[in-house]
Amino acid sequence: MADLHTHSVQEALNATVGGVWTVSTAGTAGSSADVANTTHKLLSSSTATVGVYSAVEIYFNFSTTTTDVTAANDLVIPKNTLTFITVPKGFGNTVYFNYNSTSTTTGAVKVVEI
Repeated sequence: MADLHTHSVQEALNATVGGVWTVSTAGTAGSSADVANTTHKLLSSSTATVGVYSAVEIYFNFSTTTTDVTAANDLVIPKNTLTFITVPKGFGNTVYFNYNSTSTTTGAVKVVEI
């Protein structure tokens, strides 16, 4: 059984909570030829969910710092797909959404914070 005292009420119940729809300026997924091409998006402390639409397939992670993504450790969002992801609030108020292309092809990445 999970220790419910470490999570918000919404997280403990695995519930999605609506919020303000905040559209960010489109970013660019850099080439995976170098992990230093990772884009680091600092999310608002009130963001509970991100909506991501990318022109290229991207690796991504969430962290408390500007952490570069790697093929070995990070998850993938397919290209041309709108994906909604719950932001892990266990990190606290400073959460970065870090992403990079899975190939040498670069492309636009649109992020909406909710």
